[in-house]
Amino acid sequence: MSRWRQVLALLIVLAIFALRIDRRILLLPFLDREPISTALEQRADRLWPEFPRFIAGVRERTQNGDTIALVVPTLNWDKGYSYAYYRASYLLAGREVLPLAMDDGRLELLNFRRAKYIAAFGRFPPSHLTEVWSGEGGTLLRR
Repeated sequence: MSRWRQVLALLIVLAIFALRIDRRILLLPFLDREPISTALEQRADRLWPEFPRFIAGVRERTQNGDTIALVVPTLNWDKGYSYAYYRASYLLAGREVLPLAMDDGRLELLNFRRAKYIAAFGRFPPSHLTEVWSGEGGTLLRR
């Protein structure tokens, strides 16, 4: 008798699970996910759409282990700098991205001096540095 109860309980649990599953999830392996992937990829970069292309250009011209200070149109952490810093850190994996703005509102100018490269996006670059590359809305400079 207890064996039948176990089987019945298992069937009830499976029925509840089967009825609660969203059928669209079962179709995901069979759908073309390219349009969804493209839309989600672009959604992260609404603030500065050309920023990922600029960072890709920086990646092509730098090597693993290089230190790169990041300058963007805002140095306010909550108004865009955090996005730029974390996005660049992800896209420049293997390199050390040094933030100039900190989450507590202060500027870390020592990172500017420590960096081998300065990735200046949407900002006028300092003239005393050597330009390595310019494109996609920014300039890569070397000390």
